[in-house]
Amino acid sequence: MLRRRLPDAKGPPAGRASTARGSSFGSRIAAIRLRIIAIRLRIAGFPSAREGATAVEFALIGLPFLCLVAAITETALAFFAAQVLDNAVSGASRQLYTGQFQAARATDPPPPADTTTQQAALKKFKDAICKSQVAIFSCSSVKVDVLTLSDGDSFTPTSPINAGSRSWRTDFGTQYQDPGPGQIVIVQAAVEFPVFFGFLNPNTLSNGKRVLQSTVAFRTEPFQ
Repeated sequence: MLRRRLPDAKGPPAGRASTARGSSFGSRIAAIRLRIIAIRLRIAGFPSAREGATAVEFALIGLPFLCLVAAITETALAFFAAQVLDNAVSGASRQLYTGQFQAARATDPPPPADTTTQQAALKKFKDAICKSQVAIFSCSSVKVDVLTLSDGDSFTPTSPINAGSRSWRTDFGTQYQDPGPGQIVIVQAAVEFPVFFGFLNPNTLSNGKRVLQSTVAFRTEPFQ
């Protein structure tokens, strides 16, 4: 009686296994070649591709545009702060114009030993400026000069900034001449204002801050 020999349960014959491995390796090579061809086609078609052109264009102009908008907003805020300073200086100067400030100072107690009469008057006038301004800049850093002129004198307000060092003049913000009745008065005030785009702002100090200035000229009333 003939017996049929069963195949080995451990796997296919060695010839079949090598053929399977060869076909798998060949398929991998073919897949790699197809990927290389696809990449070459994409690179070759890149100059004529238009997908995502809007995103690329926005990326090129988006940052400069946003910087321009920020600079415009900052400049507008600086102009608003300058207008606030003008209104505050004009309001305080009106007290000099009517003699109200001079009359109030006459009843003030003597200044401390380490403070001159001029310094005390300037501090009180700065307080009058700060009472009428919106908290948009540091009022404690306001510098102000109050100067008087005689009839016929000529006066050209000088810049409070030293152009060479781009810093405050050492003598600015230290002068107060008590105005009398019917006398010409020049009030010059300035304050630092922080800005980010300093290169777009005029009168910028070496610390990058902008200088806001206000000058008022008037003749006081003939008060007694």
